[in-house]
Amino acid sequence: MAAFHIPEHVHESSGPHGGTVLLDARTGQWYAMNGTARALWSEWRESGDFDAGVRTVAARFPPALGERVRTDAGQLAETLLQRGLVSAEPSSDGSGRCLRPVRRAGRRFSAAPRRNRSGATAALVVALCLLRLPFGVTVRVVAALTSRCPHPATHAQAEQALAAVRRVSRRYPGRVACLELSLAATVRLALAGLGAQWCLGSADDPYRFHAWIEAGGRPVTSPSEGELSGFRKVLTV
Repeated sequence: MAAFHIPEHVHESSGPHGGTVLLDARTGQWYAMNGTARALWSEWRESGDFDAGVRTVAARFPPALGERVRTDAGQLAETLLQRGLVSAEPSSDGSGRCLRPVRRAGRRFSAAPRRNRSGATAALVVALCLLRLPFGVTVRVVAALTSRCPHPATHAQAEQALAAVRRVSRRYPGRVACLELSLAATVRLALAGLGAQWCLGSADDPYRFHAWIEAGGRPVTSPSEGELSGFRKVLTV
């Protein structure tokens, strides 16, 4: 296996204690890496060379484990290739054991800052429809909406939008959590010509995933959510 390339839709976040997660922005799927996988991924990301990365990581282990590292590396590479997290020519054979699929970011979001209930309801409906699309399409649509907003939303406006969407979401019979609420709030703001950032992030020990909006350079959260300490942004739209 020669050159590795990490596609633009793959986003990475590493915690201070060694935890690393990947987010596939096309699907919304999260992946958590163990220590060996993280070391190999880091080497491949820097050099783009499969063999060079394996040699570097294998050198950190006793010589007797060198062959085991190479076997695990081949399995990891195959997993990454199969899931579209890297591209390479040619590919290798293997089944992959170093990456552990986790879960998608909770689909829960909020609406933008109009004060009438119908505006918040419309934003929630749009958000729920967007989340039924392939995740990569959802991201592109949200990016297009926010890029056309002539004015940035203030923190107070974003709080009002989130609160309005949260109120109408209580009448929805299905599941509405951080992903749906934050997206609905972003849509609500965009419908009013106000731009906010839609953020997806992760936290470690244990791995947790969250979605929220930011306005005025600060995250916008509900009282029940509290602070976002420990969460790192992985994708910002």
